[in-house]
Amino acid sequence: MKTEKNTHHPELSNQYRASDDRNTDYLTIASADAERLRRAKIQMRRKKQRKRKRIVLSGIALCLVLLAALLLSHFGRRNADEGTHPGTDTTQNSSMSELPAGWSWQQMTEKDLSRGTLVLVNRDHAYDPELPQTVSVFDKKTQSYFVKDKILSLREDTADALNQWMDAFAAESGKTDVNIVAGWRSYEDQVYLYQNAVDSKGQAHADAYLALPGCSEHHTGLAVDLDTYNIEDGTSGGFDGEDAYAWAVEHAWEYGFIQRYPPEKSGITGIDYESWHFRYVGIPHAYIMQTQNLCLEEYLDYLRKYPFSGEHLTVSCLGASYELYYCPKDQVAVPASDSYTISGNNVDGYIVTVPKP
Repeated sequence: MKTEKNTHHPELSNQYRASDDRNTDYLTIASADAERLRRAKIQMRRKKQRKRKRIVLSGIALCLVLLAALLLSHFGRRNADEGTHPGTDTTQNSSMSELPAGWSWQQMTEKDLSRGTLVLVNRDHAYDPELPQTVSVFDKKTQSYFVKDKILSLREDTADALNQWMDAFAAESGKTDVNIVAGWRSYEDQVYLYQNAVDSKGQAHADAYLALPGCSEHHTGLAVDLDTYNIEDGTSGGFDGEDAYAWAVEHAWEYGFIQRYPPEKSGITGIDYESWHFRYVGIPHAYIMQTQNLCLEEYLDYLRKYPFSGEHLTVSCLGASYELYYCPKDQVAVPASDSYTISGNNVDGYIVTVPKP
């Protein structure tokens, strides 16, 4: 008997052709269809089960993610001072009280404690030389001074202030022979200089005039060493800050610079007198340090007497007024609308400077 080919279900055509009886053919097809339907139902049930399983697993995963986020948020705030996650840690915690109108809490990271113009760097407080972003002094300099090479770099705010300072000195004295011989310095550079001083002049000399690697102000990009340069014979004359150069020292504060290691402060700074080493701290801080004869260590202690919660320090200089106060590192309050700057002290807190109209 000639059979009809099942064009709708090709997978059943062999079974259909194997029978010569129409009833048998029908039963065979029906049986095959039933089996196919049964399998389809099984597959559907399994598919639904897999879908439900995926939904349940997705729900569990979402719950775990939310739980992890809550834990990170909780412990991140609690351990901000331990730097557990610098990218998301903040200094806010549950002990923060409500602020008066016009003030708000400022979130800070652990690294922010080592950012700003008032960071303290000495034998007791190290500094990461990779933190500051610096620019080439040669590329930014004016015609009022020299720089030893094209590589020497400083923080941009320090380089800008240096230009203003040296321009003013040149205009006042007519001298343009100041040579900038040191700026930002890497850890490796400090190792070389320190060891070279030990080898050539002894341990005592190195300890008196050079900071330990990792503890040098030059790591900040805020410090400069001055020299003088004789353009006729290429010799160096040093920088003692006297005679024709006295004006540069006396007026350095007007441009935000201080002589970092005065002779009478060596017992506090740990470094002997260096007439050539200047540090940028910004106005009005340089003014206060100059008028009250404070080194940086003393000045930061002085500012702790003016916490945000108490009386603030106000000062006027060069025709401008400022409000200053100290905040511990876990509670930094700032004006909600006025402009301000924040500097970490690299020890335990922040100094907020608010220019006043």
